Amino acid sequence: MAIVQETFDIPDDIATKITTGVYKRIGGVVRYAVGPKKGQIVKLLKPIDQKVAEQAQGFGAKAIQFVKNHKKGVGIAVAGAALAGVGTWGYNKWKQHEPKVSKEFHATFRVYIDAIREGNMDLQKITNLMESLEALKQHKNYEEIRIQLTTTELEVLVGRIYEYTVKLAKDNSVQLLTDELSSDKSAIINLEAYLNTQKRIFESVA
Repeated sequence: MAIVQETFDIPDDIATKITTGVYKRIGGVVRYAVGPKKGQIVKLLKPIDQKVAEQAQGFGAKAIQFVKNHKKGVGIAVAGAALAGVGTWGYNKWKQHEPKVSKEFHATFRVYIDAIREGNMDLQKITNLMESLEALKQHKNYEEIRIQLTTTELEVLVGRIYEYTVKLAKDNSVQLLTDELSSDKSAIINLEAYLNTQKRIFESVA
């Protein structure tokens, strides 16, 4: 039986594009990472001090909770507001060369996000992202990579993936388990949980 899925809105804000590899940030400069405009400057970011950064992180967590508490009404405007609050805080010095596992995660994540937007998700795309995420977690510099992903607002994007997962289950009449969509852990752990749920939905409908 074919799974029911619709196109699903994912915001195109700068931070989201950095997360999915469309943009690349080096210090305070955001540039196109792919395509005909590769290397061109998109935006210059103004760094802020550590105290403001910590406050911004707290705001980001509250924004995600708002997304989850208002699943039907939230949209690009809400996600964009959250990103505006946390998207420009200071960039922690990153390795000169991004680890291979991080690049692979970005690549599979970009394919996955495009599939959500276009309504053509399949089990293989979910599995590929789960495998790249697991490889990322096993890397010796995982904590450093995780921090870098957080600074590119992965949490806000994961909030939208949460909504997508809930809608996918509803559209396919799949009952979600009580503790299946936990939202009180890190963005990476939550993403992993949502992927497992999506995998279960696809397998149960197949």
